Amino acid sequence: MAKSLGIRKNPVKDERKQAFKDAALKVFSSKGYHNATMAEIAMEAGFGKGTLYWYWDSKEELYFSLVEESHNEFVGLMKRAGDIKGNALEKLNWLGKETVDLHYRHRDYTKLSWKMRAEELEAFSPEYVERMRRNSGQIKKELEKIISQGIEDGLLPPVDPYYLACMVLGLMEGMEIQWLEDPEAFDLRKAMDIVMGLFTLIEPSLGEVATKEK
Repeated sequence: MAKSLGIRKNPVKDERKQAFKDAALKVFSSKGYHNATMAEIAMEAGFGKGTLYWYWDSKEELYFSLVEESHNEFVGLMKRAGDIKGNALEKLNWLGKETVDLHYRHRDYTKLSWKMRAEELEAFSPEYVERMRRNSGQIKKELEKIISQGIEDGLLPPVDPYYLACMVLGLMEGMEIQWLEDPEAFDLRKAMDIVMGLFTLIEPSLGEVATKEK
């Protein structure tokens, strides 16, 4: 009987790589991209700098890999929201709660993503900037699908779904910034509940408009 040709995993190597990622996240979050060094990250992880370069060729590659990992997880949430059963408002409600949980689990990843977008994007090569923009475009595309469904079902106002998707993302991102700046004063879960409550108010108002038009 032929043996499986699957790739064999190296637990020690995987653990070491995760240690480097945890250390990099800590150093980058506290010092920023420009002020952090690969030597500091290696020291924080408890390994030599040479070992760190086995996994990433540069500080830029390491930094971006952390940001992209966070974004890919968010894209995954968007796709799952679109696939679950229910109407658009139910999907948005699920997405909102899952997104908040993701931020609370990985606050430093959220912080790092905003540092890159708001302060340091110009420091990266065009290849990484373009990948970041494609990732952002994919997020908007997935959200636009859900919003289009809501518009077709009469649950959301009949406007350009692309613009509404951008506006919803802008609102969510603004909430993230408030939470990152002062997590004690701004409860992200409470804020998301308020936003979803506003969405549920839209449906009755659309029904009233339709009744008046008749």
